[in-house]
Amino acid sequence: KGNLEKMPLNNDKLTKALSLQNLPAGEREEILKKVDERLNTVLIGVLVANITDEDAIKIQNALHNEKTDLEEIVAEISMRIPGLAAKIEMAIEEEIVRLKEVLRQ
Repeated sequence: KGNLEKMPLNNDKLTKALSLQNLPAGEREEILKKVDERLNTVLIGVLVANITDEDAIKIQNALHNEKTDLEEIVAEISMRIPGLAAKIEMAIEEEIVRLKEVLRQ
């Protein structure tokens, strides 16, 4: 799995990374939901740019099937594509930095 084990960001980690601890719970949850959606978009963007059509179909099927573990499929694909986990991690980290800037305003 390589670096992907570090990847999943739970709400606690995101709350700390984005300094949301002092916000009211409802507001914090709303922001975390939007951040999660944004990070998923970033993840999918990196994947689409680096995978085969066959892999894209696997991911699309996983998105539409709640029984399928998307993280597991992403990990499996990233093991076969050199450097993909690092690209994903870098894109997620860059997006978190951007989100911090937006939230400070």
